[in-house]
Amino acid sequence: MKVGFIGLGHMGSPMAENILKGGFPLFVYNRTQGKTKTLLAAGAAVMKSPEVLAEQVEVLVTMVSNDAALKEIVESLWKVERKGLLHISMSTVSPELCEELEKKHQERGQSFVAAPVSGRPERAKLGKLWIFLGGKEDAKAQAMPILKTMSEKVFDLGVEPYQAALFKLCNNFMILSLIDSFAQAASLLEKRGISFQKAAEVWGNSLFDAPIFHAYVPMFTKLNFSEAGFALNLGLKDMRLLQACRRLCLF
Repeated sequence: MKVGFIGLGHMGSPMAENILKGGFPLFVYNRTQGKTKTLLAAGAAVMKSPEVLAEQVEVLVTMVSNDAALKEIVESLWKVERKGLLHISMSTVSPELCEELEKKHQERGQSFVAAPVSGRPERAKLGKLWIFLGGKEDAKAQAMPILKTMSEKVFDLGVEPYQAALFKLCNNFMILSLIDSFAQAASLLEKRGISFQKAAEVWGNSLFDAPIFHAYVPMFTKLNFSEAGFALNLGLKDMRLLQACRRLCLF
């Protein structure tokens, strides 16, 4: 399958590299052309627009920052008549947008699955992301060989794309809750003479001996906020999307 990839950020670039390493012909587009240089050198073809990219591929993977960016890309794609295209959306976006996109893709004779990811950029480079997948069975089966190049595990969340999107938002809610609760507890302990480092050592070897704790908490103990790999504004975006889900009774 010829695969297109749009969105070469901290996560998207290594994900695209792993698709290429997996043996798939890869066509890429990014608004910032400088981010395509590494992939171009590795053998990917760089396209000048999403429309031109869509004409070349059977499967399109998108990895962008928010609903607005994904809508903009999809509106460009729909300028091209491309029946049979499978769109794999790996961005963290709203369940409502996933419902909307699936319907509009179907109207155009295309398929759509949501496959948001969990894992930091280091895991993306190693091809060891966790992927949450939602969509129709035939579309998921077509997507799986591509998803396996990027992942350690793919979790099937159901036949509706919005189910994967909702799960990812809940997943991020729990991550951010862990970070917030640790920061508050550690701050209280420090005021009474127990350091961040000691608190992390105890919890990491007892109640919270889990990958997510070991991935994020050491950065807190070192006050290393510049290399978090997860921008605060994107975390806030995810929490606002989850609040909107609650208001719409999607739970």
